[in-house]
Amino acid sequence: MIYLGIDGGGSGCRAVLADAAGAVLARAESGPANIASDFDTAAARLDALAREVIGARPMAEVRAVLGVAGANLSGAGPRLAAMLPFRAKVVQDIATSLRGALGADDGIVAAIGTGSVFARQRAGEMRVIGGWGFRLGDEASGAWMGRLMLNRITRMIDGYAPLTPLAKAVLADLGGGPGLVSFTLTKTPGDHARLVYRMAAALEDPLSQEVLAETRGELRRAIGVLQCDPPLPVVWQGGLGATLALDDWPRQEPQGTALDGALAMAQDAATWAE
Repeated sequence: MIYLGIDGGGSGCRAVLADAAGAVLARAESGPANIASDFDTAAARLDALAREVIGARPMAEVRAVLGVAGANLSGAGPRLAAMLPFRAKVVQDIATSLRGALGADDGIVAAIGTGSVFARQRAGEMRVIGGWGFRLGDEASGAWMGRLMLNRITRMIDGYAPLTPLAKAVLADLGGGPGLVSFTLTKTPGDHARLVYRMAAALEDPLSQEVLAETRGELRRAIGVLQCDPPLPVVWQGGLGATLALDDWPRQEPQGTALDGALAMAQDAATWAE
């Protein structure tokens, strides 16, 4: 038997193939994949990536776990698994992140990048909150912070508070109020997340301070929902995880990556138990 782990997300996909002894046979990378927002493109990309690492080896010998963005919301996970030419299970990407970060240990993972999702592993059971996407949630994520900054600028335009230097600079770049509205209607979550760089370059600006304070409040609420007594350690992951990490609870370095977690799940006999 050979085992395939795939970490498929909005920033890119990674795959690793290992034999029964755990020796790595092949690795490969590809572009982003989200089976909720673009199933056909994501499925084709993941299938090609899997075939690249498997090569000429028999498909019947492959057992694969794919942690894929959008698998929790779209109902497309089983559909994707049925399309692949080997035995596969498709799970939410936070599941493989949790396994990679914590192994079999108890703890909490806060995965914060363009989007956000939070999960707890306790006594082998997983609980996930968040991950509802840009339109409904993704609190404390990069995209959420960018959108919140634009919202606060509209309130400054309306006279709730004076325009700050950062607000004036963003408005000038976007083309005033009409340009701000156009940005929110036409740009992607990734475009909104890139606005965080503007705040990072002006941390003393009152607008940045307000957004950061609300972001920290959302993080405390989310992790507070998952915390236990005594408190579990928190692993901060994602492009913004280390930057936004709070010291309210014990912090823990991850044992491994989401790709490590996908491979470990593929190698776990419990994954394939009927």
